[in-house]
Amino acid sequence: MAVRPVFRVLASLYAFLVATPLSAPAQGAPAPAERVQYVKVLGADYQFTAPASVQEGISVFHLVNAGSDVHQMTVIEIGVGHTVKDFFDAMHAKGMPPAWAVTIGSTPIIPKGTEAFLTLRLPPGKYVLACLIPASDGRSHTEKGMFQAFAVTSLPSAPKPAKPAAPAAAAAKKP
Repeated sequence: MAVRPVFRVLASLYAFLVATPLSAPAQGAPAPAERVQYVKVLGADYQFTAPASVQEGISVFHLVNAGSDVHQMTVIEIGVGHTVKDFFDAMHAKGMPPAWAVTIGSTPIIPKGTEAFLTLRLPPGKYVLACLIPASDGRSHTEKGMFQAFAVTSLPSAPKPAKPAAPAAAAAKKP
Protein backbone atom coordinates (compact mmCIF):
# COMPACT_ATOMS: atom_id res chain seq x y z
CA MET A 1 0.00 0.00 0.00
CA ALA A 2 1.40 3.38 -0.97
CA VAL A 3 1.15 5.45 2.20
CA ARG A 4 2.64 8.68 0.87
CA PRO A 5 0.06 9.31 -1.92
CA VAL A 6 -2.77 8.55 0.52
CA PHE A 7 -1.25 10.92 3.06
CA ARG A 8 -0.99 13.69 0.43
CA VAL A 9 -4.65 13.28 -0.49
CA LEU A 10 -5.67 13.36 3.16
CA ALA A 11 -3.46 16.38 3.84
CA SER A 12 -5.11 18.19 0.90
CA LEU A 13 -8.56 17.27 2.22
CA TYR A 14 -7.59 18.49 5.67
CA ALA A 15 -6.35 21.82 4.25
CA PHE A 16 -9.60 22.21 2.28
CA LEU A 17 -11.73 21.48 5.36
CA VAL A 18 -9.81 23.96 7.50
CA ALA A 19 -10.07 26.71 4.87
CA THR A 20 -13.71 26.17 3.87
CA PRO A 21 -16.65 27.24 6.04
CA LEU A 22 -19.05 24.32 6.47
CA SER A 23 -22.24 26.27 7.11
CA ALA A 24 -23.94 29.25 5.55
CA PRO A 25 -23.42 32.62 7.23
CA ALA A 26 -26.30 33.81 9.40
CA GLN A 27 -27.89 37.16 8.50
CA GLY A 28 -24.97 38.30 6.31
CA ALA A 29 -22.34 37.72 9.00
CA PRO A 30 -19.31 35.72 7.89
CA ALA A 31 -19.34 32.13 9.13
CA PRO A 32 -16.29 31.19 11.16
CA ALA A 33 -14.27 28.34 9.69
CA GLU A 34 -14.93 25.18 11.67
CA ARG A 35 -11.90 23.93 13.53
CA VAL A 36 -10.67 20.47 12.56
CA GLN A 37 -8.98 18.46 15.29
CA TYR A 38 -6.16 16.02 14.69
CA VAL A 39 -6.38 12.96 16.97
CA LYS A 40 -3.44 10.56 16.93
CA VAL A 41 -4.29 7.01 18.02
CA LEU A 42 -1.58 4.45 18.60
CA GLY A 43 -2.77 0.85 18.23
CA ALA A 44 -0.69 -1.95 19.73
CA ASP A 45 -1.29 -5.55 20.78
CA TYR A 46 -3.89 -5.14 22.46
CA GLN A 47 -4.49 -1.54 23.45
CA PHE A 48 -5.14 1.96 22.13
CA THR A 49 -3.36 5.08 23.27
CA ALA A 50 -5.43 8.18 22.49
CA PRO A 51 -6.64 11.38 24.15
CA ALA A 52 -9.32 11.01 26.82
CA SER A 53 -11.44 13.74 25.22
CA VAL A 54 -11.91 15.85 22.11
CA GLN A 55 -14.18 18.80 21.41
CA GLU A 56 -17.35 18.48 19.36
CA GLY A 57 -17.04 19.00 15.63
CA ILE A 58 -14.79 17.49 13.00
CA SER A 59 -12.01 15.17 14.14
CA VAL A 60 -9.43 13.49 11.92
CA PHE A 61 -8.39 10.26 13.65
CA HIS A 62 -4.93 9.02 12.61
CA LEU A 63 -4.50 5.36 13.56
CA VAL A 64 -0.92 4.07 13.60
CA ASN A 65 -0.50 0.30 13.97
CA ALA A 66 2.50 -0.15 16.27
CA GLY A 67 1.62 -3.77 17.04
CA SER A 68 2.65 -7.03 15.42
CA ASP A 69 -0.93 -8.04 14.54
CA VAL A 70 -3.38 -6.43 12.10
CA HIS A 71 -5.68 -3.85 13.68
CA GLN A 72 -8.53 -1.48 12.92
CA MET A 73 -10.38 1.17 14.86
CA THR A 74 -14.15 1.58 15.18
CA VAL A 75 -15.66 4.65 16.85
CA ILE A 76 -18.78 3.67 18.80
CA GLU A 77 -21.16 6.02 20.61
CA ILE A 78 -22.28 4.81 24.03
CA GLY A 79 -25.91 5.80 24.48
CA VAL A 80 -27.37 7.66 27.43
CA GLY A 81 -27.93 5.33 30.37
CA HIS A 82 -25.06 2.99 29.43
CA THR A 83 -21.44 2.79 30.52
CA VAL A 84 -18.20 1.56 29.01
CA LYS A 85 -18.47 -1.42 31.36
CA ASP A 86 -21.92 -2.20 29.87
CA PHE A 87 -20.32 -2.06 26.40
CA PHE A 88 -17.42 -4.31 27.40
CA ASP A 89 -19.72 -6.82 29.14
CA ALA A 90 -21.92 -7.03 26.02
CA MET A 91 -18.85 -7.50 23.81
CA HIS A 92 -17.64 -10.29 26.08
CA ALA A 93 -21.05 -12.01 26.13
CA LYS A 94 -21.88 -11.78 22.41
CA GLY A 95 -18.59 -10.95 20.70
CA MET A 96 -20.12 -7.92 18.99
CA PRO A 97 -21.28 -4.43 19.96
CA PRO A 98 -24.70 -4.28 21.62
CA ALA A 99 -27.71 -2.92 19.70
CA TRP A 100 -27.79 0.26 21.81
CA ALA A 101 -24.21 1.18 20.83
CA VAL A 102 -24.06 3.19 17.61
CA THR A 103 -21.15 2.61 15.23
CA ILE A 104 -20.12 6.04 13.93
CA GLY A 105 -17.29 4.97 11.63
CA SER A 106 -14.29 2.70 11.27
CA THR A 107 -10.94 2.42 9.59
CA PRO A 108 -9.98 -0.45 7.33
CA ILE A 109 -7.90 -3.30 8.73
CA ILE A 110 -4.24 -2.32 8.54
CA PRO A 111 -1.08 -4.41 8.89
CA LYS A 112 1.70 -3.64 11.36
CA GLY A 113 3.70 -0.52 10.66
CA THR A 114 0.96 1.17 8.59
CA GLU A 115 -1.60 3.86 9.24
CA ALA A 116 -5.19 4.80 8.44
CA PHE A 117 -7.30 7.95 8.72
CA LEU A 118 -10.93 8.44 9.70
CA THR A 119 -12.71 11.81 9.61
CA LEU A 120 -15.89 12.21 11.65
CA ARG A 121 -18.16 15.00 12.90
CA LEU A 122 -18.92 14.10 16.51
CA PRO A 123 -21.53 15.66 18.82
CA PRO A 124 -20.94 15.76 22.59
CA GLY A 125 -21.27 12.38 24.27
CA LYS A 126 -19.51 9.20 25.44
CA TYR A 127 -17.62 7.09 22.91
CA VAL A 128 -15.35 4.06 22.68
CA LEU A 129 -12.53 3.26 20.29
CA ALA A 130 -12.62 -0.50 19.70
CA CYS A 131 -10.73 -2.97 17.53
CA LEU A 132 -13.40 -5.47 16.47
CA ILE A 133 -11.10 -7.92 14.68
CA PRO A 134 -11.24 -11.50 16.01
CA ALA A 135 -7.93 -12.89 17.28
CA SER A 136 -6.67 -16.39 16.51
CA ASP A 137 -8.33 -17.71 19.69
CA GLY A 138 -11.75 -16.42 18.52
CA ARG A 139 -11.98 -13.57 21.01
CA SER A 140 -12.12 -10.03 19.62
CA HIS A 141 -9.22 -7.67 20.11
CA THR A 142 -11.68 -5.56 22.15
CA GLU A 143 -12.12 -8.41 24.62
CA LYS A 144 -8.33 -8.60 24.94
CA GLY A 145 -8.28 -4.95 26.05
CA MET A 146 -8.04 -3.09 22.74
CA PHE A 147 -10.60 -0.41 23.50
CA GLN A 148 -10.49 3.06 24.99
CA ALA A 149 -13.26 5.30 26.24
CA PHE A 150 -13.22 8.97 25.34
CA ALA A 151 -15.58 11.91 25.74
CA VAL A 152 -16.61 14.50 23.21
CA THR A 153 -17.10 17.79 25.03
CA SER A 154 -19.10 20.86 24.01
CA LEU A 155 -17.33 23.84 22.55
CA PRO A 156 -17.00 26.76 24.95
CA SER A 157 -19.85 29.23 24.53
CA ALA A 158 -19.05 32.46 22.78
CA PRO A 159 -19.72 35.54 24.90
CA LYS A 160 -23.07 37.13 24.10
CA PRO A 161 -23.01 40.75 22.95
CA ALA A 162 -24.12 43.25 25.57
CA LYS A 163 -27.57 44.80 25.18
CA PRO A 164 -27.45 48.36 23.93
CA ALA A 165 -28.19 50.97 26.59
CA ALA A 166 -31.50 52.82 26.38
CA PRO A 167 -31.15 56.19 24.68
CA ALA A 168 -30.91 59.06 27.17
CA ALA A 169 -33.64 61.04 25.38
CA ALA A 170 -36.18 58.25 25.85
CA ALA A 171 -35.38 57.95 29.55
CA ALA A 172 -35.70 61.72 30.11
CA LYS A 173 -39.09 62.00 28.33
CA LYS A 174 -41.51 64.12 30.39
CA PRO A 175 -45.21 63.24 30.69
